[in-house]
Amino acid sequence: MPDSPSASSAQPARPTSIWVVYVILFLQGSAVILASIGEVVLTGFGEYLDAAGNIALLVLILLAGVVLIMLAFRLFMGSSAARTPAMVLQLLLVVLSFNFFAGGATTMGLAFLVPAAVALFLLFVRPTQQWLEQQA
Repeated sequence: MPDSPSASSAQPARPTSIWVVYVILFLQGSAVILASIGEVVLTGFGEYLDAAGNIALLVLILLAGVVLIMLAFRLFMGSSAARTPAMVLQLLLVVLSFNFFAGGATTMGLAFLVPAAVALFLLFVRPTQQWLEQQA
């Protein structure tokens, strides 16, 4: 019976690309939050800004981590609207990685570049696009 409620309500399974992007964004956001909190706890505020500037910078960095985690969950739940901001943030991370390469910190550059490039690529592949379109 093709018109049965169970057949029409079946959701297509999440593609592997969505799972991988979810994990990458979640780990990036968690790393940003934990690193910024650890920086404040272990070393105190930086020496280049005054107290208000350091607090504002910390809040902005924490918000960036929260946004990455929220985008991860939104993509995981099938929100196609989260795809574009996730792409923009991953592209910014790719560009930021070049700064590390220029400074001689190749390992840190790769730590920024590889996950961001993989996530950016997976946000463009056809299974990701099709699944997000079907969820809308």
